[in-house]
Amino acid sequence: MRRQGIILVCIVSVFCLAGGCNGPASSNAFPPGVAGTWQANGSVWKIVLSKDGKVKSALVSMGEAEVRPNRTTKFEMRDGKFSHITAGDCIAEYKPVERELFVSIELKEIYISLPGDALTGNSLDIFKGPVSEDGKTWNAEWTAVFDYGPRFPQDENDVVPEPVTFRKVEEQKQAPK
Repeated sequence: MRRQGIILVCIVSVFCLAGGCNGPASSNAFPPGVAGTWQANGSVWKIVLSKDGKVKSALVSMGEAEVRPNRTTKFEMRDGKFSHITAGDCIAEYKPVERELFVSIELKEIYISLPGDALTGNSLDIFKGPVSEDGKTWNAEWTAVFDYGPRFPQDENDVVPEPVTFRKVEEQKQAPK
């Protein structure tokens, strides 16, 4: 667990040094081509970015749960038992000159109920890459660092960025009740 913490610090440090990590882009509004909902091709990942430059929510692969920054999400499993995920800081930054979008999703506490067991741990997912000129595609490199305990260790050699393409999608408006 200590080794993964060191790996996590190293990864975040590299991204910060390379990309200029000045904290959340809460004071900088995103252009219309960046704000909105981004759906990953071939994955459940969906990230919603607000116009004021913040991560509004994310549909994460772990439990296919929708999380919000610094909140706990509870959800029911197929067997009727409940699981929960507590998100930490979720940071979004955009560099307009490079058209580069950086998003990190921290899951501070993960508890997934399994038949006769449970998976517990935490994770950090980092997405970084250019947004297309038309604002419809985001070609990111995805780095995932996790600690799911001794049964599901992450090999430090597996902490390498993987390409993932997001596309901008229109959110369905819900009818008033």
